[in-house]
Amino acid sequence: MKIAERQMIECGKLLFERRLISGWGGNLSCRLGKDEFLITGQHAPLGFLSLKNLVRIDASARPIKDTEHPSSETPMHLAVYQGTDAEAIVHVHPPQVVAFSLRHESFVPISFEEKYTLGEVPVIAQDTPTVTKPEQVVEELKYRPVVIIKGHGTVAIGKDLQEAFLFTDLLEEAVHCHFLNEGRGHPGERAITGDQSRNGGARPADGQSYPLFSEEHMKALVTCANEDREFREEGRASDLSTSLTLTMQERGVAWTVRFVGGEITGLDGDRDGEFMITGNEELWRAVFSNRIDAFFATQQGKLKLERGALAQLSRWYKPFHRAFSIWQTIPVR
Repeated sequence: MKIAERQMIECGKLLFERRLISGWGGNLSCRLGKDEFLITGQHAPLGFLSLKNLVRIDASARPIKDTEHPSSETPMHLAVYQGTDAEAIVHVHPPQVVAFSLRHESFVPISFEEKYTLGEVPVIAQDTPTVTKPEQVVEELKYRPVVIIKGHGTVAIGKDLQEAFLFTDLLEEAVHCHFLNEGRGHPGERAITGDQSRNGGARPADGQSYPLFSEEHMKALVTCANEDREFREEGRASDLSTSLTLTMQERGVAWTVRFVGGEITGLDGDRDGEFMITGNEELWRAVFSNRIDAFFATQQGKLKLERGALAQLSRWYKPFHRAFSIWQTIPVR
């Protein structure tokens, strides 16, 4: 038995033991090479997998052995591999996540650990037994490790099956905590989900749009942050005194924002910030259009922390989170 086959069998058992699957639900896959994949077969019981349930396929979904039949979700798996950096995929039907998805449009975890790891998880509409239109699943997985398909289940990606399993398990646990919180009479979905949680109620921008990462864009960020009382108060309370360099890979553009005593005191094109965060244009557009949270994207490795330690940056989480919430109200083009 080869390593990939053994890991897939072990992953299926863990999913069953954690009650993330039941019966014959779910499917797993992993990349074997540039154009070859291993995927569970049709009607495979993930909790009791054997070699006969595992199918090798090529990039066009053809099984290497003509007598074998890969999962009906194979087209979705291949679309995810083509559109993301996934090396493994776990698609299962966690019961609490499925129940949650029926009444919500997105999920934001309660605990900081789960927020850092998962970020906001979108709920994608689904009206067929299998994922026949994977485009939105692929689009969301470019920016986050796991998504929820409404009334259907989850799709998690990772550098291996273990990582994809852990994202799946963590999401089910996070939803469980949400239900416990609701059951004790605490604020429910309006407190932790939906659009209003994304920008913290930040004031709307004046409607003027700016080219992304242009000087005009960056100056607008500085102005609106310094005019925001909550940002200044959070900055003073946490003694926000540092410098943060933001760089866009394709254009080689860099801006360093300098903070002293909770306010922005300088902006320049140097690359000498105490902290440096790097990303491609697509990811920065996702940040500034409010599709993903910059801090969570950095925690998850979508944006790269090229300089500085995330643990140090975390002590200023509240003012930085407020600043990005405000910045996301400024239209970019």
